[in-house]
Amino acid sequence: MTVTLALLGKVELFVMHYGHSRKGNNMIKINHLTITQNKDLRDLVSDLTMTIQDGEKVAIIGEEGNGKSTLLRALMGEALPDFTIKGDIQSDLQSLAYIPQKLPEFLKSRILHDYFFLDSTELDYSILYRLAEELHFDSDRFASGQEIGSLSGGEALKIQLIHELSKPFEILFLDEPSNDLDLETVDWLKGQIRKIRQTVIFISHDEDFLSQTADTIVHLRLVKHRKEAETLVEHLDYDRYSEQRKASFARQSQQAANDQRAYDKTMEKHRRVKQNVETALRATKDSTAGRLLAKKMKTVLSQEKRFEKEAQSMTQKPLEEEQIQLFFSDIQPLPASKVLIQLEKENLSIGKRILAQELRLTVRGQDKIGIIGPNGVGKSTLLAKLQQLLSAKREISLGFMPQDYHKKLQLDLSPVAYLSQTGQKEELQKIQSHLASLNFSYPEMHHQIRSLSGGQQGKLLLLDLVLRKPNFLLLDEPTRNFSPTSQPEIRKLFASYPGGLITVSHDRRFLKEVCTSIYRLTENGLEVVDLQDL
Repeated sequence: MTVTLALLGKVELFVMHYGHSRKGNNMIKINHLTITQNKDLRDLVSDLTMTIQDGEKVAIIGEEGNGKSTLLRALMGEALPDFTIKGDIQSDLQSLAYIPQKLPEFLKSRILHDYFFLDSTELDYSILYRLAEELHFDSDRFASGQEIGSLSGGEALKIQLIHELSKPFEILFLDEPSNDLDLETVDWLKGQIRKIRQTVIFISHDEDFLSQTADTIVHLRLVKHRKEAETLVEHLDYDRYSEQRKASFARQSQQAANDQRAYDKTMEKHRRVKQNVETALRATKDSTAGRLLAKKMKTVLSQEKRFEKEAQSMTQKPLEEEQIQLFFSDIQPLPASKVLIQLEKENLSIGKRILAQELRLTVRGQDKIGIIGPNGVGKSTLLAKLQQLLSAKREISLGFMPQDYHKKLQLDLSPVAYLSQTGQKEELQKIQSHLASLNFSYPEMHHQIRSLSGGQQGKLLLLDLVLRKPNFLLLDEPTRNFSPTSQPEIRKLFASYPGGLITVSHDRRFLKEVCTSIYRLTENGLEVVDLQDL
């Protein structure tokens, strides 16, 4: 199949071969694939060559905005009008299953009955009902008129998993599959990926998830201030890949330092010789001696050129991961003993439907509380209730990070415009400096927010929190969409936050490093969870 795309602004043709080639166990062969973003004329994927075998579990990793979802869609054979694609993709792919990062708009208005019984003639219903049981999803709901958009984020992801895994497929494509899933379902999905014989190509930010599923890593990097793409492929599991990269970085750094010291020593000796010859040349009045010194100077200059040429082949200092830099400053926390919320045997409801009853919870000024629980139990509803209670208190300046970024972001604005309150030159310069520390390129600072990746939109919300200096935070899945390189910094950011916070999260590492107490929400209330039991 040959794909021809029309680019924005002008019609431009290129050819990317995406053909069928039955060759043993090779599911996808990629030759010299380069993907360029038309808007900035910037490469996201650079000269990628690899073969993906039948049954291989391939993880695509990289910092936010590095092109992970774009590469995934290219491998699916999807037309990408905002990108120029060069290279060759050969595939024997006949059928695929796909779950995107966000619930597609067209699915939000679909009802469950149509999704499972009207639109999907190829589903294996024996698998469908088995998966529903494994995921503790009431199969009676399959025939209901409930809109998919009314489900919680975790439930919407569950029904997509059930639907797609009940289809015949050769390759499963997943974009951030652990987002929004409760801890038990994440563990189930890890097991499914390991167990199924089909190829799985997925994007993930979750280090635990990666370490237990992937056997091949494709790492998309943007280095040199996000101006140059570097695409790495290693047929290793995530832990070994991470260890190898650290060891390789240390070795290369040490060798580069040794080479530089040796070069500096050589050049210092050379400069002394050159200076002595120059001094003697200026001082000599003897023509014969002058000719000999001139000949020596010619040799010295020739050596200098040779040294400079050799320097070009020296071991170069490796390019470091450009980690985000973000921290709260000038926060005036509430007193640690101050009681902000006291729930006593309260019910949690949506309309007339009771989700949980007899809630008991005490929240103080500097508490760091984590809330976990199964998908659909009402965690985000509880967070909304707490937001209402906290917002009513005058002494609290509340910061909120929703699960759905679009509830807070203004998608038509640029990041700079969104963060700006005065529009003054000094403020704009400060904002641009902050965005640069989060690895936004200058063009990205001025693109519409809707064109940014989910991770970049999340960074924008984080920066908004930092700039507003709230003394209490409510966070709904704060680490979703963030890359493994950003995750440690985000955990550090909130662990060092001097104020109090309440977070809904399914991220074990985040909960353990940030929270001082954890509760599990059930239909019977809130249960205290031991951190060691996560």
